[in-house]
Amino acid sequence: MMHHPFARSAFGLVPVLTLALGPLPAAERPQAAASFAAPIEAAQGRAAWYAAKALQARLSLSFGGRPALAGKILFRTDLGASRLELEDGTVAVFDGTSAWVSPASSPLKQARFHLLTWPYFLALPMKLRDPGTRLQALGERRLRGRSYAAARLTFEAGTGDTPDDWYVLYRDPSSGRLAAAAYVVTYGKDAATAAKEPHAITYDDHVAIDGVQIARTWTFWHWSEARGIEGEPIGSGKLSELGFVQPGPEAFVRPPDAKEDELPKR
Repeated sequence: MMHHPFARSAFGLVPVLTLALGPLPAAERPQAAASFAAPIEAAQGRAAWYAAKALQARLSLSFGGRPALAGKILFRTDLGASRLELEDGTVAVFDGTSAWVSPASSPLKQARFHLLTWPYFLALPMKLRDPGTRLQALGERRLRGRSYAAARLTFEAGTGDTPDDWYVLYRDPSSGRLAAAAYVVTYGKDAATAAKEPHAITYDDHVAIDGVQIARTWTFWHWSEARGIEGEPIGSGKLSELGFVQPGPEAFVRPPDAKEDELPKR
């Protein structure tokens, strides 16, 4: 990602997903963290989520008023592998270790980023207490004129591609669901640079799929710790044709005529 709130890719403008709130205090509060996460997990169906093998959906993203990405997405519920089939014929696959783009002549940039980021945003309510996560309750925080229970999610060193990422999570007081998440993503950049451009995603239009509540509408915003969400939306995402599936044996295998998209060096 770039310094500017958007980074240009083959699909146009992609949001910079970056953020950092400083080190955690020495004293952890696991009971408070569990009390924050448990209502979200119950409201959104974490147990049912992990009982399924994989989720598929049609995903459409736009940023800066222009289309950014459109196609079908398929990923394992543990996020161990993912697949994108785009409208231009490009197929991108994360096999658990490497990201592949087919055909090798495809103009798709940052394939690894796309393959890991959008499934994570969808699955975030189910991932709050995964191995390598650190969840710190923050008490009540206001966002767009409403009060929410909030928590900060950070990661232990060596967790995933970008362990310096962080999130500020907002739990809806009425439904118990995850209402919003402020974030930074340090993909391809250092934490200090990433922290200069925090953003937020809000989750709306939930649908029940086999016992799991999934938000079909995403809205992206500028965000600051002092003021929360600011200004008009900077992007949006739409999910449709959602369903849990049993993927075939070739779903997450390197496709023919593929090139690797490696994690960028900082």
